[in-house]
Amino acid sequence: MKRAFSLIEIIIVIVIISIVTSFLIGKYANSLTNSTKITIKADIALINSSISKQNSKNTLLNEEKINSLDNATFDQKNSLLFTKVLDKPLLSTNQMEKSLGKWIKISNNRYRVFFEKDKYLEYQFIDNSFKCKSSLELCREFE
Repeated sequence: MKRAFSLIEIIIVIVIISIVTSFLIGKYANSLTNSTKITIKADIALINSSISKQNSKNTLLNEEKINSLDNATFDQKNSLLFTKVLDKPLLSTNQMEKSLGKWIKISNNRYRVFFEKDKYLEYQFIDNSFKCKSSLELCREFE
């Protein structure tokens, strides 16, 4: 009576494990991308809501309109962004690192956030609102 596995049985098991593993890795990578996009959508909604709240407060108190969202340095990692509107500011990344889901200040009123290594959204604070300056298709996907 033989008790060992034959070579064909071992190969079949390895092929099945490989197929299942490749499927799971694809799902895992996709879920990471989706979670980054959801985080960015939440950030955008929070920033817009906070700007609106600050504008209402300034109007009621007869104060000046907001002229900037923060005093952070351009393209600097670990700067606090959106300090003038958010109770808990967001930490920035820089153009070299491009951390997914983290914002980069690229000028006085322009911000960028990467949702994939080479794909990003660009926003501008203008006329007391946070406006998407990327393609219309991307802007619609994230708002």
